[in-house]
Amino acid sequence: KDGLLSSTMRAMAAMPDTNPKWIILDGDLDANWIENMNSVMDDNRLLTLASNERIQLLSHMRLIFEIRDLNFATPATVTRAGILYIAEAGQWESFVASWVDEGKRHDTEVGKLSSAAAEARAEKLLALFEFYCKPTLAELRKNFKHAVPVLDFAMVQSLCHMLEGLLTVEAMGKTDNVAKFEIYFVYAAVWAFGGTLSSAGGLDYRKVFSKWWREAFKEVKYPLRGEVFDFYVAPDRHEFKSWTDVVPTLSYDPAAMSVASVTVPTDETVSASFWLGRLVANQHPAMLVGFAGCGKTAIVNGLLRSLDPQAYTTTTVNVNYFTNAALFQRVIEAPLEKKGGGNYGPPGAMKLVYFVDDLNMAALDKYNTASNISLLRQHLGYGHVYDTAKLTQKVLLDTQYLAAMNPTAGSFVVNPRLQRLFATFAVGFPSAEALTTIFSTFMLTHVRELVPHMLEVAKKIVQAALQLHKRVASTFRKTASKSHYEFNIRHIAGVVQGFLMTRGEELSDPLGMVQLWLHESERVYGDRLVDLHDLRRYKDIALEQLRRHFKDFSPTLAFAEPLVFCHFARGVGEPRYAKVASFASLAKVLETSLEEYNETNAAMNLVLFEDAMRHICRISRIIESPAGHALLVGVGGSG
Repeated sequence: KDGLLSSTMRAMAAMPDTNPKWIILDGDLDANWIENMNSVMDDNRLLTLASNERIQLLSHMRLIFEIRDLNFATPATVTRAGILYIAEAGQWESFVASWVDEGKRHDTEVGKLSSAAAEARAEKLLALFEFYCKPTLAELRKNFKHAVPVLDFAMVQSLCHMLEGLLTVEAMGKTDNVAKFEIYFVYAAVWAFGGTLSSAGGLDYRKVFSKWWREAFKEVKYPLRGEVFDFYVAPDRHEFKSWTDVVPTLSYDPAAMSVASVTVPTDETVSASFWLGRLVANQHPAMLVGFAGCGKTAIVNGLLRSLDPQAYTTTTVNVNYFTNAALFQRVIEAPLEKKGGGNYGPPGAMKLVYFVDDLNMAALDKYNTASNISLLRQHLGYGHVYDTAKLTQKVLLDTQYLAAMNPTAGSFVVNPRLQRLFATFAVGFPSAEALTTIFSTFMLTHVRELVPHMLEVAKKIVQAALQLHKRVASTFRKTASKSHYEFNIRHIAGVVQGFLMTRGEELSDPLGMVQLWLHESERVYGDRLVDLHDLRRYKDIALEQLRRHFKDFSPTLAFAEPLVFCHFARGVGEPRYAKVASFASLAKVLETSLEEYNETNAAMNLVLFEDAMRHICRISRIIESPAGHALLVGVGGSG
């Protein structure tokens, strides 16, 4: 079958004129196809196809390869081409000059500014870039570690894209009001340069960066309390205000809304959503990076839900190990319709935002590349993909990308040529205040509706759950033999979810609530532990938290067996999440169910001993939870 390169070469060779013709091959190098190009690049100038057809590369035709490195190029290839190495250092200055020039033209033509005002703005911006960027980039290279490798060029490009959302004619006015520029520039620069920093090796690089920035640049003063990331510029007064002032209060209705469909606003989510929103509005791609369970997907989904449904439509692309270019292309083309010519776009005049989750999950080939990443880079860089059957260009209009990835999973990093197209923000584990806000919202709303007199106990339980999580995460560390010992925000959510499955009767007694907390915590944390020694350590930690937060309850009473909650404690026909009265009553319910099952199906002769009954309750609890998935791990023959 004919490929894109051979059909392009044949079409060019068939043209009657001898004007210079260039074929630019932009992408990844792999040893197989580059070896096949050797005869094209030497004196023969011939491309020989599998069908034995030969296509001549005429004297006025040239090839230009645009690649990231020569790791997989052989000496035979390298000696046939002129090699030009283009260093990244200092390239950002050319980009800034071009961007400022384009902004000046836009301000005079679209913003209706006078040429003198536009010129004054341009001069001020160039001076600010010169003053802030060089020392900051030098300091970052020397003393800081980013969550993922980020180029100097990418950070400066992100800064420019952020400024586009801030320095609008509407916000700044039509005069050459350059005095206000610096505070907005500093605000954007802090996030462009420091937004990719997170904690690593026990050091919080954001905190260090905040301290360094305050000492290095005193022209624009930040408020003394907190870090530089804790503030935004209030557009009406052009001064710093705390993000806490603009965190909206959430009205959560447990009956109508599932936990997964709600993003509880906190300082962290509001600041990330602000920047994502500004970048989306100007059609610039953005990426969130952070560990599993730190809330990346929730932040992006929260932003996507807030977009105007009349103007935007969204598609989520979940990347997995087997995602390749063909599959990725099918997914991104599915919501588009033909617009005429080779153009495709979302229905009507809408814009489409793709959210690519787990961007780095696809398997790498032996040349260290993933084809879906190359396709995404092609679409972002050139605005088109190719129809693989007809070999024609498909221009995808009004589309843009948001992405999220975990830098400790999959291929860890993505192609730097793709990474530099995104504005990158590191998302850390939420602070203690943020976690309290998030889980109090769900817990207290649920309790307030059903048993308002239990609110004080519910508040204590949220604090106890957060403290227990912190102790478990610091005690049970991930090792090679215990690679699943990883505890994140999803596990706290699992504990709170148990309370949301209960009704008023089960929550009306303080002891019952405390027992439910101990049970849910043991299911979430204890069931993941692989040996009795770890389980005993866990129980000691749970006992310690019980004594600290609930001094009135004796441990004997709180841990009284059977400490088992399930959806069939009162019988199978009554699905209430409640405490099992005794193992005898539980055995009776399960045996009755087993008999009913055996009457209509092939007989299952199960012996329901105590451990088996506990396991049935554990599995039932998981699959009754919204989006609950169970993975049972055990040696062969363990049942």
